[in-house]
Amino acid sequence: MEALVGAVVLAWLALVLLAFAMAGILRQLRDLQAAVAAAGVVGLAAATDGGADGVGTIPDKSETPLSVRPRDDAVCAVVLLVDDSCPVCAEVAPHFDDLANKSSAAVDFVVLARAPVAKFTGLTGARFVADPAACHLLDPGWRPAIVVLDRAGAMVTREPAGSKKVVEAVVTDAEALAEASTSARTRDG
Repeated sequence: MEALVGAVVLAWLALVLLAFAMAGILRQLRDLQAAVAAAGVVGLAAATDGGADGVGTIPDKSETPLSVRPRDDAVCAVVLLVDDSCPVCAEVAPHFDDLANKSSAAVDFVVLARAPVAKFTGLTGARFVADPAACHLLDPGWRPAIVVLDRAGAMVTREPAGSKKVVEAVVTDAEALAEASTSARTRDG
């Protein structure tokens, strides 16, 4: 009987220690969220504008570097953030480049890295940009990420680009945005 009581006491002690550990982890997470909010980074969930398509909009950042803004003849830019040490990036980037080759000229395709990466410089449809400042401004904290920027450099959407399916969906949405913008410009005169 004494062994059973001892086992029960030890089990309860382990549960109490586990609860304290979870409380500590939650506190660290809240501190991290507060630090990110204090740095001025807005999450997509907090910035949702309630539009029909439900895509969150992050306010225009005038400091968005010209290297990733859309070309003069493009309505929006689709930016794929990659890293040299990311195996998923190496898998997704060629598919992104194929989509760029098939897409309309109204969408600009950019592969963005902090530094020149040899395996991404041979792209034919998407332009490769090595720009640490642009990476810092657009960085969601994971790789690969796909970001859509409008003409002003404002972020329209930002998602993890962990699969070809996600990349295709974001590119399709960007092409629809470009088509809507082009047809509105044509209609308005």
